[in-house]
Amino acid sequence: MTFSKLLIAAAAGAASALLFVGLVFQSGSAVTLALAAPIPIFIASLGWGSVAGLIAAIVAAGVVVAISGLFSGGVLLFVSMSLPAAIAGHLAGLAKPAAEPETTLPAPAGAQPGLEWYPPERILFAIALMSAAACIGLGWYLGYDVATLKPEIMDALRQSNSTGQINDVEIDAVASLLLSLVPLVQPAILTLILAVGLYLGAWVTRVSDRLPRPRDDLPTSLHLPPIALAVFAVGLAGSFLSGPAEQVALVLCGAFGMAFTFVGLARLHARTRGRSNRGLLLFVSYAAITILSFPLFVFTCLGVYDTVRRMRAGPPQTP
Repeated sequence: MTFSKLLIAAAAGAASALLFVGLVFQSGSAVTLALAAPIPIFIASLGWGSVAGLIAAIVAAGVVVAISGLFSGGVLLFVSMSLPAAIAGHLAGLAKPAAEPETTLPAPAGAQPGLEWYPPERILFAIALMSAAACIGLGWYLGYDVATLKPEIMDALRQSNSTGQINDVEIDAVASLLLSLVPLVQPAILTLILAVGLYLGAWVTRVSDRLPRPRDDLPTSLHLPPIALAVFAVGLAGSFLSGPAEQVALVLCGAFGMAFTFVGLARLHARTRGRSNRGLLLFVSYAAITILSFPLFVFTCLGVYDTVRRMRAGPPQTP
C-alpha cells in the first residue's frame, strides 16, 4: 500500500471521527453530522481499495477514543458504522469476469469481455445483517436494560412536561412505548444510514472519477435474496416472545424491514418511469413518508411482495 493511499485512508478516518464525536459528547446539534460519519469511509473503500477502507475505519475509532477519552465511544463508532461501511465498500468493489453466453451467434463488433459486479441485492442484505448484528452486539456490550432506562426517560418526559398537562400514568405509558420501539427503530435507522451513505459515497467517488464500478440501475436491480424473507419471518415470529428473545427479534424486524422498504421504493421508481406525473408521484410519496411515517409500512409490504414474486418466478432463464 502506497504512502498516498495510507494518508488518504487516515484522513478519511479522521473526517469520520470528527463527524461522529459530537454524538459521543451528547451534543444534540451534532446528531445530523454523526449520520454522515460512514461516508468518508465509503469513499476511501470505493475509491482507494478495501484496505484503505479498513484502515479508515480503525483510524476513525482511534481518533474518537483520543478526543473523547471514552473507549466505548470508539467501539460504538467502529461496530455501528465504521466496520460495516468498510465491509459494504469492499463488497461493492468485488467483481469477476462475466460468463460468456452459451450461444452460437457472433459477438457484436467491438464487444469487450466485461465484469460481473457483486449484486446490489446482496450488498443490501449484508447491510441489513450488519446493522442487526451491530445493534445486538452493542446492546450486549453497553448493557441495554429496559428497567434501567425507563426511569431516565420518565424524568426527561417530566422535564419536558413543564405545563403539567400529562399525568404520571400517561408519562409511564409513553415511556414504555418509546422503550418498546427502540429495538425496532434503532436498527432500521442504522440500515438507512449505511445504505444512503453507500449511495452518496459512490456518487462522490464516481464524480471524482475514482469509482471502477459502473453505475447500477437501482430501480430495476435492487432486490433482496429469498433468505432475507426467511430472516424477516423469524423476526416477526420471535417478536411475540418475551425478554431478550423479543428484543433480538425486533432488531431483525427493524433492520430487514427497512431493507424491504428500500426494495419497495425501488419498485416505485421503476414503475413510474416514463409517466408524465412521475415527479409529482415521487414527491407525494416521500413527503407522506417524511410527515406521516406510516406509509413506510406500505413500501415494506411492496418489498416483501417483490421478493415473494421473484421466488415464485424462479431463477431467470438464460437464452
